[in-house]
Amino acid sequence: MRIPSLIILLVLIAALTLSAFSTIQAAPDSESYQAPISGPRGSSAAPFTPGACDTLSFAPPVSFAIGLQTRPYSVAVGDFNVDGIQDLAVAIYSWDNRPDAVSILLGNGSGAFGAATNFNAGPGPFFVVVGDFNHDDKQDLAVANGDSNSVSIFLGDGSGSFGAATDFGVGDGPRSIAVGDFNQDDMQDLAVANGNSNNVSILLGNGSGGFSAATNFGAGNGPFSVAVGDFNSDGKQDLSVANSDSDNISIMLGNGSGSFGAATNFGVAGTTPVSIAVGDFNRDGIQDLAVAKLNCCDNIAILLGNGSGGFETATNFGVGSRSFSIAVGDFNGDGIQDLAVALVFSSHVAILSG
Repeated sequence: MRIPSLIILLVLIAALTLSAFSTIQAAPDSESYQAPISGPRGSSAAPFTPGACDTLSFAPPVSFAIGLQTRPYSVAVGDFNVDGIQDLAVAIYSWDNRPDAVSILLGNGSGAFGAATNFNAGPGPFFVVVGDFNHDDKQDLAVANGDSNSVSIFLGDGSGSFGAATDFGVGDGPRSIAVGDFNQDDMQDLAVANGNSNNVSILLGNGSGGFSAATNFGAGNGPFSVAVGDFNSDGKQDLSVANSDSDNISIMLGNGSGSFGAATNFGVAGTTPVSIAVGDFNRDGIQDLAVAKLNCCDNIAILLGNGSGGFETATNFGVGSRSFSIAVGDFNGDGIQDLAVALVFSSHVAILSG
């Protein structure tokens, strides 16, 4: 399934590694307002204190071309030419009979980027992440190809260029990728959320840029986003998955050998969760989750972890419009995690200060 073009640019916010909630400023031309809080914890027990942080703002956006008649679906940040300046990798779908591709824009350190250089990917590139898959200290790319049920691996040469893609099969309709080390061998592995086959594919890296055949683990219906964490505090990486069609999230606890237990599902107090991010929003040293919901409620959900792999009932925080992507950062430098949320029908990004 193709995502409508109105949504496409907003998915970019997730990969920028920008979590929580009191004052929101969606854009310079909108008013700041207190985030309404709902859920079983109530406002007094919520992990954020209304009014505790200053209102945030950002400069107006600046656009950079990546080619005519293309749809940018996802963006990731890296340093692809090893100059200490951040660059961008953008997964783009072309509809004018040109190859689908990944676009590389090299940064100049002043907030601008050079002309895009494109590298052919598989059909329907939907999501891109950065890793180092061959242990050469040069950044590589992994791209989920939604129309060919594969992941493309691009090995970087350190000059801003990449070798030809090598494809690895996954489940049906890959939507999202997360990088981890699931078998604890110090080699990067991949977890891929497959929206049509209702599972997550695990590809174990061999350290030379290759991956094992995918092993699939069942999730909910319509997995759309996957994130890595350690939810039971055992030092082994686990997975959290946003299931857009079953209106819940799945937690899959890892055993440290590359395998995962059966999914345990938790509700999100709404419908169509499409993006999930890991943080520690109440500063108890236990990982929590933030979830963006596309077709419901004009709010996002926070699920506080209990440290044993379980989560409390979701608490909602209003963002004023429907959300498509969510990311965690500390945008006001107070040491408390904040959230950036892409608002799909308002053409704004909301910043929720912790």
